Amino acid sequence: MGHISIVYGHIIGEPWKSGDYHKLQRLNKNIIDALPDNDSFPWLTKKMFLVPDPDKDKMYRDQIIVFGASYKSVEYEWDEWLDKFEAILKQLYWSSATVHLDTELVGTHKYEWVFDVNQTDNWISDNPKPTTQWNFEGGPRKFFDNYNRIETIE
Repeated sequence: MGHISIVYGHIIGEPWKSGDYHKLQRLNKNIIDALPDNDSFPWLTKKMFLVPDPDKDKMYRDQIIVFGASYKSVEYEWDEWLDKFEAILKQLYWSSATVHLDTELVGTHKYEWVFDVNQTDNWISDNPKPTTQWNFEGGPRKFFDNYNRIETIE
């Protein structure tokens, strides 16, 4: 029997120019909708995400993409999960992302990504570019070494 791990959070999608305010948000929705239905463990699939349709759903300015899943002992492959999550972030147009990891084995941890302000012009150009540079803060990226001991990561 394994330990339960709960992963949940949100990504804040960015608006675009006033001429097509929801352009980046539609692109975000298309990217999430294109994620696989199935994935190898630790999985990240499109059914984990709730992405409002910016043309149909009511929202003020920012797009809030929420996600969550329960896993069996994801902390053993937590560094792989984070790598997969960051690969998705590199495709999206966003200003911040937050992940909460609640586990029976290693406790509760929070992870935050904030876009690098030097790339904000990527969003307002005629050919916007996804967020690929950010500042990261949070708990350990890896909890175990060879499944035997908890690593101390500062």
